[in-house]
Amino acid sequence: MFSGGATEDFIFTLQLDDTSLCDNLMSYYHINEEYKHKGISNGGNKTSTDVAVYPNSIDPAVKQYYELLTYALEKYKEKYKHFSFPLGYGEPFNIQHYEPGEGFFNWHCERGMHQTHQRALVFMTYLNDVTDGGETQWIYQGKEMKPKKGLTVLWPTDFTHTHRGVVSPTQPKTIATGWYNYLDVRAIAE
Repeated sequence: MFSGGATEDFIFTLQLDDTSLCDNLMSYYHINEEYKHKGISNGGNKTSTDVAVYPNSIDPAVKQYYELLTYALEKYKEKYKHFSFPLGYGEPFNIQHYEPGEGFFNWHCERGMHQTHQRALVFMTYLNDVTDGGETQWIYQGKEMKPKKGLTVLWPTDFTHTHRGVVSPTQPKTIATGWYNYLDVRAIAE
């Protein structure tokens, strides 16, 4: 069903054997017009077309993806046993589509503004293969990941995992990406 693991750089991977979920998420992206928008440019540092996917979606592919993400988080916590914080989904995730030449060009982390302070881990799933560029690079880990359909990657949101996307000059790239958020202690008690 899955293969993968984690290394001491806190970057965890999980590979789907059956990538039909990726196809279903791509279909969801293509038919969704209500939540489709140009990606936030961050001062011209990113060009993409995104679909925001809300946690309360009833779409079967989205529900299945949340099941995958829950499983991936359990496996992450098994590897890093002291990472035992209660996490959930506090904001929509995005399905981001990059045409050839588009991308997230600059180094960044996921905690760059006030409303991102509850983010704990990033998740990203490649929905298609890219053979000409398209990698995700982490500067401090000296690591890069080649886009492979069905590959899910988790990593911490802080500056220690500053990353960027490598642009493909010839191929499109589509990913599902978002964040596991720290849950408010009060919300857990209720």
